[in-house]
Amino acid sequence: MTKRKLMCAIALATVGSVWMGAASATEKTAEIDSYELAPVTVEGERPAAAAEEEETLPGGFVSSKPSVGLLGSQDVMDAPFTVTAFNQKTMKTFASPSDGVNGVLSLHPSVRVLTSHLYQDIAIRGFRITGHSEYVNGIPGLLGQMNLPHYWVDSVSVISGPNLGVSGTTLSEAVGGTVNYVSKKAERDAVEARLSYLGGHSVEEAVDVSNRFGKDDRYGVRITATNTHGETAIKHEELKRQNIFVNLDQHTEKSRTNLLLGYNHTKHNAGPMRIGFKFGSANVTGLPSAPDLSRSYKPAWSYNEYDNIIAALNHEQKLGAHLTAFLNAGYHHENWYGYVDGSPTVQNDSGDFTISMSNYPLDLTRTYVGVGLRGDFRTGMVRHDYIVGMDQNWMHYYIGNNPAFSWSGTGNIYRDNTWASPEIPHLKPPHSRNTQLTGWHVVDTMKAFDDRLQVTVGIHGHSVKLSPAGKSSTKTDAISPTVAVNYRVAPNVTVYANHTESFGLGSTVSTTSGYANAGEMLDPSKTKQNEIGVKMQTGEFLNTFSYFEIRQANAIDVYEGTQKYRRIDGEQKNKGAEWAFTGTIGKKLELIGGFTYLDVRQSKTARGTNDGKRVDGMPYWTGTLGMVYRPTTDWSLIARMNYVGDSVINGGAIPVPSHTLFDLGATYRTTMGRTPVTLSAMVYNVTGKDYWNPRGDSSSLALGAPRTFTFSANFEI
Repeated sequence: MTKRKLMCAIALATVGSVWMGAASATEKTAEIDSYELAPVTVEGERPAAAAEEEETLPGGFVSSKPSVGLLGSQDVMDAPFTVTAFNQKTMKTFASPSDGVNGVLSLHPSVRVLTSHLYQDIAIRGFRITGHSEYVNGIPGLLGQMNLPHYWVDSVSVISGPNLGVSGTTLSEAVGGTVNYVSKKAERDAVEARLSYLGGHSVEEAVDVSNRFGKDDRYGVRITATNTHGETAIKHEELKRQNIFVNLDQHTEKSRTNLLLGYNHTKHNAGPMRIGFKFGSANVTGLPSAPDLSRSYKPAWSYNEYDNIIAALNHEQKLGAHLTAFLNAGYHHENWYGYVDGSPTVQNDSGDFTISMSNYPLDLTRTYVGVGLRGDFRTGMVRHDYIVGMDQNWMHYYIGNNPAFSWSGTGNIYRDNTWASPEIPHLKPPHSRNTQLTGWHVVDTMKAFDDRLQVTVGIHGHSVKLSPAGKSSTKTDAISPTVAVNYRVAPNVTVYANHTESFGLGSTVSTTSGYANAGEMLDPSKTKQNEIGVKMQTGEFLNTFSYFEIRQANAIDVYEGTQKYRRIDGEQKNKGAEWAFTGTIGKKLELIGGFTYLDVRQSKTARGTNDGKRVDGMPYWTGTLGMVYRPTTDWSLIARMNYVGDSVINGGAIPVPSHTLFDLGATYRTTMGRTPVTLSAMVYNVTGKDYWNPRGDSSSLALGAPRTFTFSANFEI
């Protein structure tokens, strides 16, 4: 039996057993309720749809009470940050086969998608974020860095800007902002099955089972499983992916527990990532026109194959009326054992390129434990909501290049290319390093004047112990504050300001680049943000306007006499303004989107020598707009626009033109017999535009997805 068939069999068997057990439990409960009619009090309950509308902002795309990291859920008008939580409705409407959940995240004006299928990296306010930097149920480091499955995700939130002080300590710094995925939990007894055509020759089967049981529905089980396979809309690109995620939860009057277990297997052939350029008078003198996005520029035999196993545990225990203890723990094993990959480098204006392949496997294990207390007390007229916590991360990291494998070839970006397959090796990566990070948080939110004024003051610190293989350990530490103020000028108008900071693990100076301080451990470089903003709810619209400035200290080369040193002596400044909105026009048209202006400059030193150079791959203007029109209760018409302004690469010498993409689609709710069915169809990149996508602080460019038609049928069994 193949691995794919085995995964499907396991998922279906698990679904069947859980559903049969749920049905049995439901029958028993029904018998007991029928016998004890006298003491039963029957109360009316809003339908799920109505409850969902009550907790969302106008438009229904985002939560009105997003989770703000360690601070917990807050009313969006009270949160002193730019924070957005996209719900399941938005996931179903705007997640795409090429960008996955990034298709949802990019509805936030702070977020821009940087790459395509292979590495689903994003930028928040101009800083790159990978899967390793993102959170699951508030726990860092549980996701892989490549193609991310998302069927198990119920909602995803974005807190813009560096905010380490209100998030769990992470080994992979999230400089531009925090992304947190929340897993699906059992809400009712239900089974859904979905069949999807994803473009090209690619299809996906999915199943979602939800069951609650026990007294007062104390226990819940939610199982999601998917099987994706086939060649995508890009020639030679083939994605095979199997996932199964199980979410278990329980609640009592004094406790809440959630446990997420997940397994993901992916084999990705010829996945597009980036294209580089060799600039020069005898090479590439200007940006070549974008090639056909449906072509492949990698060998069909190049591939990435990996397994990810994750576990996330959250527990809260009420110790008193004003005190709660919490525990968060996570485990992630990423075994990236299959890696034979590389990217083209264009050599001339005719589009000829060279490409080299390497074998570079990786294996890492991350473990996280965080504990703390959350409570409240009063001093006079001021209420204090506080958090005191500490956490620890461990990582064992294995990575290495296989010197026994080397392959190179040539091609052209304007024609189809094929290459004969070499013998593909397998290498167990050598041990690279161990990392241990210990962090602590103290945060106090003070509320006064009927909670119209809220002041948040916090301090975070962590220390890092880095132990490279065969070398002595080094230690670094740093402290960063968080200060935020939020004031409700009127019931529907809030002004806010914040100063937030972040810092990473520190870096080790290269031992192969001729530095006089080779091997030295540099202190963590700090990133600081100042932001002011206003949130206005007018009628059926919420508008958020913000202005921010982020300064990040960078490592640069410094010469002292004839000696070259690597020092933390540079600075990047990201200065910008955002407008985000969500709402409805009439009763049938729902809108979400926004625009961002971002100016990113690089300083040579932080001591005053500022050359004001524009950073490569950073457009000034970006914008997004999503629309859903509902002519009837059964029909929905979907449209989306995404704009990326012009930018530069090669140190500002080569301009990259802007591009605008359009997506169109529709959904229709009907029944087949007694089974409710939702039919969905989408066309992405409707105009079939070929374009270059800037990657941010890089002279290489990514290629987007070609015109792609998708169709799915979701059955509520």
